[in-house]
Amino acid sequence: MSKKNASSVKQSSQKASAVIPSVDQSLVIRRRLFWMLSIAAFLLFAPTIGHGFVLDDIAVIENNRFVQEGFGGIPDLFSTFYWKGFWDANAGLYRPLSMVMFAIEWAISANNPAIHHFINVFLYALTIGVLFKLLLKLLPTYSIWVSFAIALIFMVHPSHTEVVANIKSRDEILCFLFFLLTFLSLLKARSGKPIDAVKTALLFFACLLSKEAGVMYLPIFGLYFWMAKKESIGSVLKKSLPLIVITGAWLILHQQVIHADPTPPIQYGYHDNSLIACEDGSRYATGIGVLGRYILEVVAPLNLSYDYSYNQIPCLSFTSLPVIGTLLVLILSTLIVVKTRKSKPEIAFGILFFFVSIALVTNIFSLIGTTYANRLIYAPSLGIIISFVLGIFILFKAQQSEKWQSGAILVSTLIGILFSVQTIQRNKAWESNTTLFTADVQNSPNSARVQFNYGVLKMNTDERDSSVIRQEWLLAASSFKKAISIDSLDAGSYTNLGVVSYRLNQLEQSVRYTQKAINLNPTDTSLYANLGDAYFALKNYDKAGEALKKGVQWKDASVSHYKRYGISLFNLKQYDQAITVFKKGLQKFPNDTEIASNLGNTYGAAGIYEKAGQTFETIYNQDSSNVNALRLLITSYGQAGNQDKVKQYSSFLK
Repeated sequence: MSKKNASSVKQSSQKASAVIPSVDQSLVIRRRLFWMLSIAAFLLFAPTIGHGFVLDDIAVIENNRFVQEGFGGIPDLFSTFYWKGFWDANAGLYRPLSMVMFAIEWAISANNPAIHHFINVFLYALTIGVLFKLLLKLLPTYSIWVSFAIALIFMVHPSHTEVVANIKSRDEILCFLFFLLTFLSLLKARSGKPIDAVKTALLFFACLLSKEAGVMYLPIFGLYFWMAKKESIGSVLKKSLPLIVITGAWLILHQQVIHADPTPPIQYGYHDNSLIACEDGSRYATGIGVLGRYILEVVAPLNLSYDYSYNQIPCLSFTSLPVIGTLLVLILSTLIVVKTRKSKPEIAFGILFFFVSIALVTNIFSLIGTTYANRLIYAPSLGIIISFVLGIFILFKAQQSEKWQSGAILVSTLIGILFSVQTIQRNKAWESNTTLFTADVQNSPNSARVQFNYGVLKMNTDERDSSVIRQEWLLAASSFKKAISIDSLDAGSYTNLGVVSYRLNQLEQSVRYTQKAINLNPTDTSLYANLGDAYFALKNYDKAGEALKKGVQWKDASVSHYKRYGISLFNLKQYDQAITVFKKGLQKFPNDTEIASNLGNTYGAAGIYEKAGQTFETIYNQDSSNVNALRLLITSYGQAGNQDKVKQYSSFLK
């Protein structure tokens, strides 16, 4: 008996020792995969650390007065709406968390985009690691390689480049990261432990302070516990109660901040969201088409762009193929959810995750400040990726392939490689406004804004070679014309086309385009200055004077505008008015010798010789090397009969 017991104990010990290494091995693999994904995510986007400020980075960081105050600006960032530090555009947004981080980073290293890019890349790498951990919790009955494949494809998805490479999109990263942490906290929460509920609520509050769209994660938590965990609705509501309470507190805070500022809500136009130009029925159809485009982008992220505004995505009808296709996908998705809700609830959850999290930005239920954006697919794409990867793994297993798992991993890896190549290329586009505008004029050729921005880029070329400069200006003109062909009410493109035409010495065209800009925006005094310059170059002094009369009222009117206005009046022999203009110009630009000379000449032409002499005398006393002023003052005083002055200054004329 003792031998048998000893043997039995020995065998049990051997069995135990056989189990423990496998558990340890599993933990080791998980840790290695966690670090592999996190490091790979960092390396993938590390090149963006050397990029500059791009697009809205200027508004939220580089030229944001609250951010530039560093730590001192934090109270203002918490108490004002999102854009307040740059401009009075109350869009109903309150996202202080990312802004506070920008202020702290600015305090550490002012006007240094590298520190902001580094933090973005680091946070993204952290997000991928946390996502992998969460997936292991969400999919406990599936192979570890399922979670790895999902995290891998999500990590390298090209659409996420905008989120990481554009510093402004820190709000997207933070909101999603805190959502993942909240989900993990919910899964780990111990029943009856208030500290766990508080921790979970605070994490979700951080998500909401990062971006308003975080509120759509609230039903997602409930869906998972109801569908995948088979919990009752009562249990789900009880578990979600701390999150519901904190969401209510956030909503009160959000509304107080937004409505405390006297700035009226911003009114978006069709150039911001092209659906505003659609009729009511067409608006809903186009919103459905936008949803379909988001679905397609997750699957095939091609022709990515920083902008899809008017009229890259035109108005659609319910008979349009994109709308019909989207409705068919919705029907198919519904059928898959119904079929898998009980047998494979994780697939159903992934599909619902996508549709719930994308709902607010499709423009179906309410119009937002943009037509479409790559960054808006960031979090929702996870849902489709979850369902797709699970489907691939299940498909291979259902075919009873001996290497089903290896085959599924191979498919996921190939997708990851293809996406990685695209992402690396897309990273390069986000280096600067120059690289981005140049790349995306090909990707969004029907966006008036994209054409306008590319035109501005070419118009303000840094080239030095005159022949190259001319070619750049011609490209600018072509781009502005394309913008106008897309949006005939684009005053900015008409304005710049007038300027470029002027530089190209196409004066009649400059007049025509500038006049169209004035017709669209008659209160812009700078346009009258431009129009006056063109008429002046055409020697049409009558119309030049008429335009420049309004043009010099522009706050940035230059000394040249005053000169041309005065010279136009001079050529029309309206000397008294010319004198008034030159005097005003001289008051604004007291050190400009040319405008002073113009004033002296006008006095002379008007027969006011004494004042002409005094004017040239002042010029000469300021610059005794100005021999021309000396001659003119002697001549003027001579005609005025002031021989004392003539005698005094004639001795200097040698």
